[in-house]
Amino acid sequence: MSTNFESEIRSQGAILAARAARSQELAERTKELWRDTSYLLVAARGSSDNAALYFQYLVGQHVGKVVALATPSLFENGHSLDMKNAGVLAISQSGRSPGIVDVVQAARQQGCPVSGITNAVDSPLAQNCNLVIGLEVGPEFAIASTKTFTATAQTLAQMASTLGERPLPELERFASYVAAVVEFALNAELPLHLLNQERGFTVVGRGVGFAAAAEISLKIREVTGIKAEAYSAADFVHGPIGADGQNAALLVVVTDEMSDELVAKLLADCSAKGMQTVVVRPPNRQGFSASGEIVLPEHAPNWLVPMGQVALGQVLALRLGILRGRPIDTAPGLAKVTLTA
Repeated sequence: MSTNFESEIRSQGAILAARAARSQELAERTKELWRDTSYLLVAARGSSDNAALYFQYLVGQHVGKVVALATPSLFENGHSLDMKNAGVLAISQSGRSPGIVDVVQAARQQGCPVSGITNAVDSPLAQNCNLVIGLEVGPEFAIASTKTFTATAQTLAQMASTLGERPLPELERFASYVAAVVEFALNAELPLHLLNQERGFTVVGRGVGFAAAAEISLKIREVTGIKAEAYSAADFVHGPIGADGQNAALLVVVTDEMSDELVAKLLADCSAKGMQTVVVRPPNRQGFSASGEIVLPEHAPNWLVPMGQVALGQVLALRLGILRGRPIDTAPGLAKVTLTA
């Protein structure tokens, strides 16, 4: 049975291609807006916060500029923080998340240049920004976001590319790469039996791969009801690895930041505890001794690989949700827009 979630997964390639030129133009205007800033501060929640994490790593690697993630609760009830010399970026699909709007209003009061990314260009968020980049993806009908996340990430990659001394390599491939991975994943034999564990599974990545891991675990948890969580590889081996074992699984998201030695150690340690292990890797990386692996269909620059892994994660969430008999589009207990926190 077809679902809105599947339709929206399938739509991403065409939507990303259609919005690329306008988004690039606005990304270049954001560079001018932030010209005199010392660092960047990003306010976001949920999937948007995972996109912000991707931006933090990407700008750090490509531009060498500090990107801090805001703490919106510190801006509630008239409170604020000193944001001197910050270029501020607010990300909210609905543009109505109260904490994000609070950060933006405080930034404007302090004279900080604010750019916003939203799917609602007439929202309170948009009205308080110096520059608004509309996602232009149309409404999402499933609770779990897909096209708004990848469109946000596309804009963030364009921003990082513009802010750097040179463009990101193969930036023009963003839409076609996501489309290729979606097509591959929807037609692939995925190791669902390894991930459908009673005690859930942990997604581990490093660098831009950690951002992908965070988004994958969120989608899995929202859509399937499986207890999925994400860790950076460094944090995972410093303690949480000891909590997993039989009837649990590990999903390793491999990017250039994750060495072969680290992947091998993670797999060996988790296998020794009785966990099922699955690796998601680009085709240029070697195979590993895991219970199962998923090899992405195309080589891509490291900055782009996580977007393929996220697209794959969306399909994993879809397939696991169907396997478990979940109502895919409604994500029980969740609402599309959260206005209370």
